[in-house]
Amino acid sequence: MTTDRDDEYSKFVPIKQQFEIVPYKDKEHYQCSSLSVASDNSCERASRRGTFHQIIATCAVLLLAAACGMPIGYSSVLLPQLSVTNNTNEHSEIPINIAMGSWIASIHSLATPMGSIISGPLADSIGRRTTLLISIVPMCIGWCTIANSQTFFMIIVGRFLCGFAVGILGGPGQVYIAETTEPNLRGLLIGAPFVAYSLGICVVYTLGSSFNWRTVAWCGNILPILASLAIFCIPETPNWLLRHKKVESALRSLSFLRGNEIVAQKELNDMVKRLDQELATTKTNENIFELCCQRVAIKPLIIVITLSLLQMFSGTFIVVFYAIDIISEFGGNFDTKFAAIWTGIVRMVCTIIFCVILLFVRRRRILVLAGIGSGLSCIVLSIYLYTRNFSSEPKSHADVMMAAICLLLYIAFNTPIMVMPGIMVGELFPARIRGRTAGTVFAAMNVALFGFTKAFPYIQIAIKMRGVFMIFAISSFLVSIVMFMFQPETKGRTLEQVEDYFREDNWLWHKRDKSYKQVPNSKTSTEA
Repeated sequence: MTTDRDDEYSKFVPIKQQFEIVPYKDKEHYQCSSLSVASDNSCERASRRGTFHQIIATCAVLLLAAACGMPIGYSSVLLPQLSVTNNTNEHSEIPINIAMGSWIASIHSLATPMGSIISGPLADSIGRRTTLLISIVPMCIGWCTIANSQTFFMIIVGRFLCGFAVGILGGPGQVYIAETTEPNLRGLLIGAPFVAYSLGICVVYTLGSSFNWRTVAWCGNILPILASLAIFCIPETPNWLLRHKKVESALRSLSFLRGNEIVAQKELNDMVKRLDQELATTKTNENIFELCCQRVAIKPLIIVITLSLLQMFSGTFIVVFYAIDIISEFGGNFDTKFAAIWTGIVRMVCTIIFCVILLFVRRRRILVLAGIGSGLSCIVLSIYLYTRNFSSEPKSHADVMMAAICLLLYIAFNTPIMVMPGIMVGELFPARIRGRTAGTVFAAMNVALFGFTKAFPYIQIAIKMRGVFMIFAISSFLVSIVMFMFQPETKGRTLEQVEDYFREDNWLWHKRDKSYKQVPNSKTSTEA
């Protein structure tokens, strides 16, 4: 670095006091183009380099997310092959009955909340990146246990370990992506884990259609091993490093993720200032319950929990779980293995489309439209089921197609409702409690989903499928209403700006401080 460059650099980063807060006149100073030390071309190269590094870091997490999608769909591969007699009329290696099969399918959902509960404290104490690496250990042990199983109990143990690993990943994975990506990329990248989950489900369905369940279990170790190598090469989040007084490491991490040391230094100065202000207002020995009762935390907690409950009652996962059974009621004859594969493909494609839409459309608008669209789809399907119930005409191929079209529209419109709670966990929670509350919220969501999934067959018997879809429709419309009233717009905002919004006195979005529309760069400000 030349003397002139050192002089110019010292205007923004004092050498004697490296982390002194640098004053600036406006937010345009965040852009590389405002720095005379670099040309426009070099700034563009640095910006592209930073974007590439953020995508690489996210892809490392996505490998692990895809690995966690495989045990979610594995029961659909395992159960048919473990039935008392298989399709070749040969006895299965480990015969099971209906009750044993239900335990194999459900033990994963019971183990996931346990992993989620400990993931929060782990992410806050040892780091987001290290927690992700730890989750790989029970995942690989679980797959190896299943592949070598000789008894029903060993399969249960293996399924439990895989579910436990999935629970550990959920919260820290979302938090890692939220804390390492810039606002203009966060919308796309923070929704990508849900694409990876769907991809993992598709992979295990495809493998299960061609290979024995033991071979599929051995293949389940490939993605976790690749993910461990990738995650080992990416940095810890700057936010966590700074909070643990590892300032130099935070600067190196941020320089890698932004592609420019000067821009990284300025962003780090801002983070230092906010952390100092936070510590000045924080009481000593303040526990997590007291932190969650503060206004800046209780408001996003209520929003996320409400959306999660409405997501569950809108049938987001129930319809996916029982899609084949619903279509079967119309007398359709099809290969269930390929039907399961196509269900996973449709979900994955819709999630990819939604993540791309997040780049161009505001979060609030997406959620409102998604609730209306999925609600209307459920109403149409409910009315159709009601009219067909009293029709004397025999069920035809057209009936199957009608049900499939309605379900496809429902999955398409309901995809944002499926993805957004996970995104909101990473975007809305304040930094002090983000790691711990993320794990707890994911645990609560999985426990509630397990209970609702277990109760669904009895609900279906009581009010029939047409009544079930009417409940889904009402819940979907409530999503639109609640999100329109309370959900803040986070597109193009930094996590610090979102946190500042929740410090205000208002609860309703339309009563917000209008200055919240200000965003850190000109590109996003035109979209706000």
